Amino acid sequence: MDQSLAIRNIKIILRILNVLLISTIVIISSLILLLLGILVVALTVSGDKISELVLHSNIDISFNFNGITILLNKDIVSNFVYDKSETILLIILSTIFTLVIMSILVLLKKFVKAVIAGDIFTVRNSKRIELVAYSLLVLSFLSNTVHAYLISTVLHMFLNNNELQSIEWIQSVSLRFFDINWSILLCSFIVWIIGRIFRYGSFLQEEYDATA
Repeated sequence: MDQSLAIRNIKIILRILNVLLISTIVIISSLILLLLGILVVALTVSGDKISELVLHSNIDISFNFNGITILLNKDIVSNFVYDKSETILLIILSTIFTLVIMSILVLLKKFVKAVIAGDIFTVRNSKRIELVAYSLLVLSFLSNTVHAYLISTVLHMFLNNNELQSIEWIQSVSLRFFDINWSILLCSFIVWIIGRIFRYGSFLQEEYDATA
């Protein structure tokens, strides 16, 4: 394949990736605004009002946690007891988690845009990659915490303590609030190494430009 054609194909792929990143950033931004809106509602609306809205709603949803499917239907909703402090903390944790993801996407977009412009091995790009690694490091600690706290909040608000103790599978499930997501942690280490490689590449590029 001709070298110019290969470069052109790579740039097309990068432009498509850039568009996808922009679209994802818009979606994540909308999600952050939604979470902030929910936080305002949680802070301002009384617990009695929220309890009344939930108790008179027709909720029929299910979600999975550690291979266990939890179903929320009308019968379970009838036991709902609103906990304002737990709800606010859950929203704050979810917002922080989403903001970290947003920062990763913005950094990747800037990196892709720089590569399209021909600026590849630069100190700025290496710093962007390293910041992505640090963001992934934060996610490795937040991921399981947010997940576990979500399940814990739902269980405490929809099932009373006596019911929780009488259900065998709940006793066997470990809600790991401070567990590390080792897969994300490993990814952060790999990305950090790539960032250091780019930093070394920028040094070689500067040396080459100085002697050319």
